[in-house]
Amino acid sequence: MTETKTATNAPKDQVTGGCLCGEVSFSIVGEAVAQLLCFCPDCRKISGADAYAAYVVPRAALTLEAGTPTSYTVTAASGRLNKRNFCGTCGSRLWADLEMDLASVSGTALNDPEVFQPTMVHCESGAPTWARIPEHMESLPPSS
Repeated sequence: MTETKTATNAPKDQVTGGCLCGEVSFSIVGEAVAQLLCFCPDCRKISGADAYAAYVVPRAALTLEAGTPTSYTVTAASGRLNKRNFCGTCGSRLWADLEMDLASVSGTALNDPEVFQPTMVHCESGAPTWARIPEHMESLPPSS
């Protein structure tokens, strides 16, 4: 992909995001490899909603622009480690570093909310009965 610089010297295909208080910010260059709503128990808990908005990008595409996130590591149901990064001041969920050299960026942490356009659902079989599961979206099967 060829990067086109804008007047602000940022790549044309750059997406920016950050936390609620503004202490931590990041940028992403390039396209997301997946955009999905995850209904697994961990993602529901971390999002505080019926699903987590996952904007998945190659980890190398994500750059920390300001601040230092606080992090903790959890083991997913798949057995893989997820390093969850969030703002230590306001608590905003930012992204998880995944073992597959991917980052699962919170779609709600993106500065432009219209950038996140989910096309898949994940782990919807474990969702609570009150969850709003978009039936028209493809299902990404749980990994083993």
